Amino acid sequence: MVEQVFASLPEGLADAPPGAALGALLEQVDPRAVSPHDTVTLAAAWRRQLSHHEARFAQAAREVALANPGRPGGRCEGFGEFSTDELRVLLCESRTRVSKLLGQADTAIAAIPELWAAWDAGLIDTDRVRICVTWTSSLSADHARQVAVTVLPEAPHLTLSGLIERIKALATGLDPEWAATLYDKARRQRRVRARRTESGTLNLSGLDLPLDAGALSVAHVESLVFRAKAAGHPGLIDTIRADMYLALLSPRPQGWDDDALVAHVVAHADPNDPRGRTTPRHVGADGPGPGGGTSRSDRGPVDPVPDEPAPHEPMPEESGDARTPSRGARRGRIEMRIGLLTLLGFDEKPGTMPGYGIVHAPFARQFARQLCHAEWRVAVTDDDGHLLAALVTRRRPAGYATTPPGQGHAARPVLELHISKTELMRRLREPDAWAPVLEDLRAQLAAWAGPPSTPDEARRRFPSAALARWTRMRDGTCVFPPCGASSLVADIDHTLAVIHGGLTLEHNLDPVCRHDHRLKHEGGWQLQQPTPGRFTWTSPTGHTYDRPRRPVTPDIPDPAPSRFRSSTSPMEYATDEPVWVNDPYPTGRPPGRPPPGPGHDPADDPPPF
Repeated sequence: MVEQVFASLPEGLADAPPGAALGALLEQVDPRAVSPHDTVTLAAAWRRQLSHHEARFAQAAREVALANPGRPGGRCEGFGEFSTDELRVLLCESRTRVSKLLGQADTAIAAIPELWAAWDAGLIDTDRVRICVTWTSSLSADHARQVAVTVLPEAPHLTLSGLIERIKALATGLDPEWAATLYDKARRQRRVRARRTESGTLNLSGLDLPLDAGALSVAHVESLVFRAKAAGHPGLIDTIRADMYLALLSPRPQGWDDDALVAHVVAHADPNDPRGRTTPRHVGADGPGPGGGTSRSDRGPVDPVPDEPAPHEPMPEESGDARTPSRGARRGRIEMRIGLLTLLGFDEKPGTMPGYGIVHAPFARQFARQLCHAEWRVAVTDDDGHLLAALVTRRRPAGYATTPPGQGHAARPVLELHISKTELMRRLREPDAWAPVLEDLRAQLAAWAGPPSTPDEARRRFPSAALARWTRMRDGTCVFPPCGASSLVADIDHTLAVIHGGLTLEHNLDPVCRHDHRLKHEGGWQLQQPTPGRFTWTSPTGHTYDRPRRPVTPDIPDPAPSRFRSSTSPMEYATDEPVWVNDPYPTGRPPGRPPPGPGHDPADDPPPF
């Protein structure tokens, strides 16, 4: 075998700050000539340099907009009506595009200078700067700056959607009343819009719908879709979902229930539609991975059996073995995480609905009343927010409805509450309605003996429901560093595979989404768990990426007064106009029945009356 020779990276390139010196080093390197390991280092250096250049471009563009030869120093103090026009010509862009560029630059440079400094230093890229500016734009100036400065150290390690969610959590924590008002005003503008596409099809959308009703509707649709798939519908999930959506909205014979609706959609499946996969692709299956050609022996230790049940096996909370639920049950599952003290009314900290985002406290309290039939999990934490006990309570506050709503075959929702051990045992002035719940939790906590583990359980292939619950609550999300998929919908994986001696214990279990589970078994990545809840991933190129242990309780600031008012104006307003966005009847009424004539007056009836 011929040994390959790769070009070396210039000394100091890996750690060089962006600027002229790094630019000179980068220009010396042909990316095609370096080793696989060094391509990663090179890409990281180019990204730092690119962010630096884009920050300097934004600064220069702002100076163009402020330039005025007739003013002292050749600059205006602010933008005027015609400030964008030279940039429009120079960049060949619209006024809207130039205005967005200048708005982002001005906010970062003048209003939040810490943001521009991080951008210029290559610590944060342009997309994340845009999100920091856009998602704080409705906040007061001091709150916007506080949120941006707080999130800056975290931003490079968050995906764009994760950054948006973190910004919303911080903003809602600082000003809960603003968040509640903004939601309520937008909800009042709920509407339906239809738009013809370029291909002649139709997009039909509900906008600004109430989150609780919308989430329950999504769960209902998903449960029907996967019932149709299980009943033999040959199509892709997306096309079945569209057919079910139309069937639910279309007039139907009186007395039709969900069973009839599913049967109708299956019976009317279009044979010309793309076919869905009939059997799931199992993790660790034989054959080459995405790169092709690599044998299993070259990929290191694997856990060849997927941590997923057969389709007939029950959900984790219904069985002794916590095997991962089927994709159908996972996709439509409702989950809300919120502080127990928030439900009790002691604070206004926001919660989260994985897949939907941050929810303000009044909404969480109201929605919790609709989730009495859910599984109520309670994460008891230490004072740093890390998990001490994973409890489940069947008690409900007095006055909460206990009759499950008609959810059909939808997966059982999960309401995950969190509270520190100190707060739980403090016995605050608790609402009487919550006394049975709190006493049950205190009794369970007193009997808690740590994560479930016995010698027999350690040798079992699948964790018990209690151990799987502990693992999911401890980690919160898929443990691949940038992934934000909820642990509730993830596979339970053995860090060290059972086939290689791995035991079914808390320090050897991790939740991973299906893609990242396959990444480990088929993509050549390796995973270690040095301590429970802390993970280290090693890529095929040899680079390591840490996923530190995360607290269960999010770090949310207390409400803080602002010198200015934040905006609560809706982005769009409901109207009495037609449903169409691009009205197909722009010149008058749609074809059909003529408009009605004058109203009928009974006095005009001929005799006899």
